[in-house]
This record gives sequence, structure tokens and C-alpha cells, in this order.
Amino acid sequence: MAEFIAGSEVEFVDMMNKKVKELGLKNTFFKNCTGLDEEGHYSSAYDMAIIARELLKHEKILEFSSVYEDYLREDTDNKFWLVNTNKLVRFYEGTDGLKTGHTDAAKYCLAATAKRDDLRLIAIVLGEDNSQTRNSETMSLLDYGFNNYKIEILKTTDDIVKEISLDKATSPKISLVPMNDIAILSKKSADNKKYTYDIKITNNNLPLKKGDEVGKIIVKDSDNNKIKEEGLTVTENVDKLNFLELLGKTLTDMMVGNMNFV
Repeated sequence: MAEFIAGSEVEFVDMMNKKVKELGLKNTFFKNCTGLDEEGHYSSAYDMAIIARELLKHEKILEFSSVYEDYLREDTDNKFWLVNTNKLVRFYEGTDGLKTGHTDAAKYCLAATAKRDDLRLIAIVLGEDNSQTRNSETMSLLDYGFNNYKIEILKTTDDIVKEISLDKATSPKISLVPMNDIAILSKKSADNKKYTYDIKITNNNLPLKKGDEVGKIIVKDSDNNKIKEEGLTVTENVDKLNFLELLGKTLTDMMVGNMNFV
């Protein structure tokens, strides 16, 4: 795969380390693409959690990592029955990924993810002496998360958070919605918090297309601390008036203004 994507393993490792810098990771450096022990090849539980979160943006990964057992090369004479080494996929509710690992230096490791209702958790366990302890520690972390935390959906992609008007727009009112659901992680035992929202328009150049970012919605807590930021987009494409349309609008506005004056 490394050769297919980058041309060589060396070039692929360079790509990996560039991604490390892009993600702002401070305790990770790759020397190979296999994950095998090598001097100068290292990472941390925190960095692995960030990498796992980034990987989960590619939803197709879960189609593979959630399979507990299946044939490889099933339609050939060389078919092979493969069982997932991540036993949590079968034995822990909601688990659909991600990857186990083991080397002499790293010992038994697991990057796991599980989802229940709207809450998805990532658990990273490194350096255990055996797979049983590794699995047990991972389940304990996930148990703690599911037992103590919840997701609050503050705004969905269907919620209109602001309406604006632009002089030369074909629509008199332009509705803005979040580009993604705005969700906050909070403790189950905590009282319901109150949030305020600041709206900033960053792009009002016509035409505007649905899906393009035109602004930001900033969520603040009761102490005015910023806790979340999400992009805003329009609910439908908004075009710019052509000359004749603009002339007609101008004349109409003038007539309405004169009538109001009278």
C-alpha cells in the first residue's frame, strides 16, 4: 500500500511524518510504516488518540475494522479465514474498531473505538504484558466514559441560526445553518449549562453555494469562554442578480419608498 500511494516505503514514511506535524503531535515520529520496533520510532497514548480521531473521519475504515471474522480471497483457491485480533469488536457493546498491536518493545497495545447512541469514545492502551490485561484495561476506560459522560446536541445542520440580507442577492433572506451538528461533551452528573452564540460572517461574495463556508458560529459558556466553533453555510444556492433583475429591484424599491413617503 505504501508503494502504491507514495512510490516507496521511504516516501510514505515522509508523508506520515508530515501528517504528524500537521496534526500538531509532539511525541510521535515514524521510522517505518510497519509499526515494528526501530530506534527513533515512537509515539504516545495521547498522540495515538489524535491519530485515531483523524482516521475516523474516513468512515469506510469502520466497515473493515468492525468485522470480527471473514474470508480473505474467498473466491479463489487460496482463501484464508481471518479472525480480528480486536476481541472487543465481538465482546464489548458498540465497539467497531480499530487496531491491536504487539512488539517486544511496545508489548500489547490497542487503539479502540466504540459508539453508543450519539457518543463515540476512543480508548488507547499501551505497554501491557498480555492481551487479556490490554483488553480489560481498554474496556475499563470505555466503561468510565460511557458511565460518566454524554453528548449534548446544541444545534443540528437543520437549525437556522441566522438570517442575513445581501443587496444583490436573488433571495431577500438568506438562511444560515451549521455545516456539522454542534455537539458538546459533558458530564452526566453536571447541571444543564447555558450557552451563548456569536455569529461571524466571513464570506458574503455572491454567488453563495450550499456547502461552502460563509461564516462561523462560536459557542461560549456562561463564563464567556469559547468552547466550540463550527462553520456556517447557506441552506440553498444564492445567485447574484443580473443587470435587468437588479434594475427591476431598484425601481420597485424606489416605488415602494415613494408610496411610503406619500
